[in-house]
Amino acid sequence: MATAGERAALPALDRIYVNPAPSTIADFTLTDQAGQPRKFSSLRGEPVLVFFGFTHCANICPATLGRLKLLHEARGGSLKATRIVFVSVDGDRDTPARLKSYLAPLSSDFVGLTGDPKATANIAAGFAAVFFKEPAAKDGNYNVMHSTQVFAVDKAGKLRASFADASIEDMATITALLLEEPG
Repeated sequence: MATAGERAALPALDRIYVNPAPSTIADFTLTDQAGQPRKFSSLRGEPVLVFFGFTHCANICPATLGRLKLLHEARGGSLKATRIVFVSVDGDRDTPARLKSYLAPLSSDFVGLTGDPKATANIAAGFAAVFFKEPAAKDGNYNVMHSTQVFAVDKAGKLRASFADASIEDMATITALLLEEPG
């Protein structure tokens, strides 16, 4: 357990990368699912789990967000203070209203963010998240390829770890340690 003023030493767990030199994520502003500008820094004070995806995603996003819902409810709800943030990599289609309806069945606590695709690409680069829009089909539909990682940011806004299809229990262990740290 971390003492006042110190960060927890995060354990080495399967499919979790612990950042050896955590750096602060540069602040950014996108539009949330209520249509309001939301600064990332407004989420400081609690750990944040960030996932980059899009609402038209057929498999990865529903599965990952479902796992984040289970994580949010794990350990008797003791992890609920952790903010779950879904950043759309498809700002052309993912309007605030679309994000709101997409996230509503998961949790009213989840934050959806959307905005200009170029701005989102710059934000994603700060996390080392990768995505790209595939060429559109004749009907105009397209897919966006993206990473599956979930990024763990501590209360101070430092990128501490990333989860690559880690077990819910291992993600809960890291999340609980981040919650125990002082703000």
